[in-house]
Amino acid sequence: MLVREFCLFCLLFTLQWGNLIACGIAVHNEITYRSLERFKPENTLHRLYKNTVLDSPGYSQAGSFFPDWGYNCLGYNQQSEDAHWPTFIKTAVNYVREVYPKSEFHNDPHVKGLISFIISTMSHGLADVKWHSLGGLSDYFIIAMANSDFHGDMQEAHIAADTGAEFTLRHSNPLSYLNQTWKIPVNDIVEIYKRLYTNSSTPVPLKQHVQYCMAAAFAASKVDVEFGQWMFGYYGAKSPFLVEELYDYYKGGIHDLSSSVSECYPQMIDAFENGIAHSHPDILCANYFNTLKSDRQPKCLHQLIKDKRERINAKIQEEYDPNTGVLTLTMPAEDDDYEEDQDAEMPVVVQPSDHQIPFQIPQQHPIFPSRCASLEEGITLTIPSWSSGVGHQTVLGNFSGVQHHFDIAISAPYYEKAGAVFVLNSTIQRSLSKNQQDLTKVTQTVLQGAEGKFGWAMTSVDFNQDGMDDLAVACPTETGGRVYIYFGQMGLGLSKEPSVQIELPFQGTVLAAVDIDQDGHRDLVIGCPLCPAKGQLQAGIVYVYNSRPTPTSLLVRPDIIIENPSLNPTSYDHFGEYILLLDDLVIISAPGFSVKEKQRVGQIYAFDIHTLNVKWTMTGAKEFQQFGRVMVTNNKDILAISSPSEETNVRFKKHWQAGTVRIYDLKKMRSNYPTSRNMEYGMIKILKGQTNAGHLGQSLSITDNNELWIGEPMSEKENGRAYKWLYNKGDQLECLQNNKGLARFGSQIGRLGNEATCITSQRYGQDTRYPGAVHFIPN
Repeated sequence: MLVREFCLFCLLFTLQWGNLIACGIAVHNEITYRSLERFKPENTLHRLYKNTVLDSPGYSQAGSFFPDWGYNCLGYNQQSEDAHWPTFIKTAVNYVREVYPKSEFHNDPHVKGLISFIISTMSHGLADVKWHSLGGLSDYFIIAMANSDFHGDMQEAHIAADTGAEFTLRHSNPLSYLNQTWKIPVNDIVEIYKRLYTNSSTPVPLKQHVQYCMAAAFAASKVDVEFGQWMFGYYGAKSPFLVEELYDYYKGGIHDLSSSVSECYPQMIDAFENGIAHSHPDILCANYFNTLKSDRQPKCLHQLIKDKRERINAKIQEEYDPNTGVLTLTMPAEDDDYEEDQDAEMPVVVQPSDHQIPFQIPQQHPIFPSRCASLEEGITLTIPSWSSGVGHQTVLGNFSGVQHHFDIAISAPYYEKAGAVFVLNSTIQRSLSKNQQDLTKVTQTVLQGAEGKFGWAMTSVDFNQDGMDDLAVACPTETGGRVYIYFGQMGLGLSKEPSVQIELPFQGTVLAAVDIDQDGHRDLVIGCPLCPAKGQLQAGIVYVYNSRPTPTSLLVRPDIIIENPSLNPTSYDHFGEYILLLDDLVIISAPGFSVKEKQRVGQIYAFDIHTLNVKWTMTGAKEFQQFGRVMVTNNKDILAISSPSEETNVRFKKHWQAGTVRIYDLKKMRSNYPTSRNMEYGMIKILKGQTNAGHLGQSLSITDNNELWIGEPMSEKENGRAYKWLYNKGDQLECLQNNKGLARFGSQIGRLGNEATCITSQRYGQDTRYPGAVHFIPN
């Protein structure tokens, strides 16, 4: 262990000294790859071009990196910058049409490869605009990351995002599609630059310089593979936002970027078929993707660690074809002999007194299991398609009015283009066998989205007060959002079309059913943690739409607005992240709440349900803790609150973003005093995670038998775990794990009545890449 830690220290020192950064190579290839899977050809021509790109992975993967080729390499910063923008891409497309006959577009391997290279170059450029918040965009990935985790320091966030995202991606994804070979159409690149700079004094890059810089980048990508697992902890510990939001952040996460790129493919195909005209400024596919001067400074450095560079360069095989002008770079595949240490210890229970005695080592109960049981019993439902997000939310409801017949709604917000919700009635549930099944083939009703992420949030609520449950489905988009309400129908189940549509000015990403107006009927409460408030980005707000016997089909104005009560809410408070009812208290969390220099400690607010005045607050204490991210109660005696990114310290060993779950005495939570509370007030016990980046408490669910289910989706190298904590029975802890690699088992946990628990594997994969899955576990 000492040798490992010393080596890691040496590596970090060398990285700072030698500037090893293969900036965005894996991330941009992931975006291109995912965008091709998301692209659904509408005709034969579209299918032909898609197959052309898929047939040329060496060209496509080199092209996905290409716009960064000259940053800090032989003085080609400007030429590299220019390759990011529509003017370069349009020039490249028109060059292909000028030089090569159309009959070769999909037949000649070199021309097919060149087209793939240019399309992938577009993918890089368009994605970068959102990633860096260029083109007039605001609050996209790097800016959000800076404001969340780096006190607004854009430079620090930029470095951490561009470099850390590489290692975070490699930690969470085997990237098995990556080729061992790059093909670079060097002659064509130089000719494109000649046309681009016809009326410019900017020098055209030399062929040998393009070859050198691309070879350096190719070598850097291989160094990243060797060091990726080591460096994830270095960058991940600095930024929970990077670890948690790389895929799902709605403005510039990988899903969003892939979707934007896929939407550009039809215009690129039309350009290759019919040519494309230049404009002033040049615009391609979206108004924000335009050729205007950027103040972006290059952060992609091509200096490698010296000994690694020499060793890897010695292995790289270079072949240049003078007839086609194509450089082929190949590195033979090697077995990865690096295995990351697995921190396989179970979470530990700590009593409040243990906190108060200095240096006391928390005791682990002997009945805890020494290892997790494998997921064997139960039913698994998934979809044989690309990343769909199956099980992002699950909801139980009596949508047919038949006594004791409950339906299950399972959302998949990334399914197809705009997401879907799959509804299983009780008859189908009883017929499911204990193995993996295709969700699309066992579903009674499918509700389809038209745009955005349909199914991102759901809740069951009797909105029209007819005695049957209705289903509310959130559909957040990049610029706003809607909530659709599908009415239950006696003996029939949910309506196929929404009965009520709620228009929101911003993204409603949290739904809850709470009787706010105290008329005996639960109302629809919409949390908008991403909403601006009081002039601050993502400070958060909560909207309430009262249930009523005859609601109109379109609702715009909420009946009640609960504003962030902080006098000076900082950006990214995320007020409204979780909403819970405790008798006459409405508990609303703001896990992004910061205290002075401590970012995202988290805070929860208790509102009097009658007056909506704040009765008390409880505030986190540690930076990046995100206290209040998830909350559950049995409405009898306890309230459980998680802090999934909290650093833990157990037996003098620190675990970054391991996560905690605290259990509180409900009697003390109901009291009015004190009005300003620390996390210790009323706390009965705390469960501490012991896995780096495990995110214990990412999901919670409690049964009628006082069994608290807890998700730890990023433990076990992101295979994930779920725990059943019998907190009032000697603190017995049962552990369950999914043997599917990188599945993130435990991402969501929901109740299916008293008979079963539903656990989501966010990135479960079977034959296809990570569609997600839900597992029904018997209680």
